[in-house]
Amino acid sequence: MNRRGALSPKNAAAYIDSTEGTLAQWRHRGEGPPFGRIGRKIYYRVEALDAYLRDHEIDQHGGSQ
Repeated sequence: MNRRGALSPKNAAAYIDSTEGTLAQWRHRGEGPPFGRIGRKIYYRVEALDAYLRDHEIDQHGGSQ
């Protein structure tokens, strides 16, 4: 992670317990957590990953929060 809280796809995948390949598929499909691009470099903000995980939580009764 750099000083601004941005993660590479490799580190972002580890952060959300997924794979780089899954993140790449999601980007291609317009799904998954928001990401940024500077030139050819892809990055994910930690805050965006946390929000994505929060938005996809399921409560104990089967509904989403």
